[in-house]
Amino acid sequence: MRAEQCRIGGLSQFAYEVHTSASTEQLIACAAASALAQLAGDSVTICRVDHAHARMLVIHNAGELADCEQPWPSAHTFPASEVPHVRQTITSPPSPWTGSVDDVETALGDRELLRKLGKEHALAVAVLFGDTVWGEMYVTRSPGRDSFDTLDVDVATTMAGLLSAGLSRLELLQEMSLLAHTDALTGVANRRAADEWFDQRLSAPEPFPPVTVILCDINGLKPVNDQMGHPAGDQLIRQVADHLVASAGGLTGATVARVGGDEFVVLLAGVPTAEVQKLVQILVDIDIPYAAGLAVGAATTTSRPAGSTSARGAASALLRLADAAQYQHKQTRRVHTETLSTTAPPISVLLPSGGTHLTDRVLAAWDACEDQGVLRRLSVVAHEVALVFGAASWWISRRDGTMLMESMGCLLRPRRTELLPLDLVTGEQFDIDDYPASKVALDGGSYYATLTEGEDSERALVARMGYMSALAAGDRDRGGTGWLVELMGDTATSSGWFVARPLLRALVHLAVTGAQSPPHR
Repeated sequence: MRAEQCRIGGLSQFAYEVHTSASTEQLIACAAASALAQLAGDSVTICRVDHAHARMLVIHNAGELADCEQPWPSAHTFPASEVPHVRQTITSPPSPWTGSVDDVETALGDRELLRKLGKEHALAVAVLFGDTVWGEMYVTRSPGRDSFDTLDVDVATTMAGLLSAGLSRLELLQEMSLLAHTDALTGVANRRAADEWFDQRLSAPEPFPPVTVILCDINGLKPVNDQMGHPAGDQLIRQVADHLVASAGGLTGATVARVGGDEFVVLLAGVPTAEVQKLVQILVDIDIPYAAGLAVGAATTTSRPAGSTSARGAASALLRLADAAQYQHKQTRRVHTETLSTTAPPISVLLPSGGTHLTDRVLAAWDACEDQGVLRRLSVVAHEVALVFGAASWWISRRDGTMLMESMGCLLRPRRTELLPLDLVTGEQFDIDDYPASKVALDGGSYYATLTEGEDSERALVARMGYMSALAAGDRDRGGTGWLVELMGDTATSSGWFVARPLLRALVHLAVTGAQSPPHR
């Protein structure tokens, strides 16, 4: 009675393991261990049936193994016909089998197998998967021990049923995971899969192998939907997905994901820059229906951008870099690969018409202010320069020891939010040593940074905040405190606003040194 209770307890434990196993390997290992315990076996082998070739594939051996057996053989198969009992366990309907070395009713082939394994008794039961025989569980006992009885057969059959349920559960979970990570329209990966891809690569120790994202937008999808209907637009999206998969398929580990209605990414790890550039050009040249084309931008990193404390933040910054390159491609119809390196070519610009009277307006605004404190005077500078050049926001910070503290900010234009921009708030602090360009600016300097130009730290901050460029200048007040004005630009900001850098520096100097109230007011 006690033995039966122990078996029931063991089966209950195995049922729990079936429910919690995270992989087929873990499930099979648990099944083997439970079989050895509940069936008093000395060894157990779990095989899978290859019905197409009538062969048995050994998945796992456990217990007291013969010299010819390995726990997890890599490619051990044998013809099903070599072991006579297999016909009984895998044919429909399958039935349990028992045999012994000295049992004349046991087929010769089965007795030879027992001798080869150094065992005397064996029990085999089928493992089902749905209505099909998935494989077999084969348990043995050593010489001198009792043969398997009907109770053993019942317990083994129950265990095989639990194993079958476990395999079905894992298959269902795998299908659910596939659905959760697959875009229903195109069959490529979806945004969740892309996020997990980034998490795995960008959380690795730095420096890691190059991580590249190629951002692709379909040009002209809306007119196709409007003029030809959404079925035509859906077909165009599917064709683009097929082109991307075919184009990137030659690169090891390439992943194509649809992350928006008309937006795809090609994700690459460890691919040389030359190969990335070649793929970018291939994607740009793809001939797709309705005269539509792809806007393409690429970015690569070998470390999390400075200031990014998580893989998610690093992924956002990397996507911003790719987005900037893509935007330039849309505007110039020229492929930009500057985001694959740390340098960018110079561009020529014109000063906006409103810039000619900027200084006059700043001086007039100061004269009209009762508050002549540093913060108030700097806010006038920041706001007037931002209006002239179309900046999206401005921020004023002051140095407090080794930290840079945000003191005031103004959001002039909403930002794109799909790439999870960083929000600055008054009072937030940054270690100034992490931002070398800002550190220099605090002593009377200035800097200009974009997603492709400038110090890595400032470039990363621009990306993390969801912008495309930053213009900044600073100086020390009479008490020696450093102040910094930073203006953030987006796609609507003047492309040549960096020409205001000397003017911003001069206005910040006048604002700080001409302040009459206490410097921290």
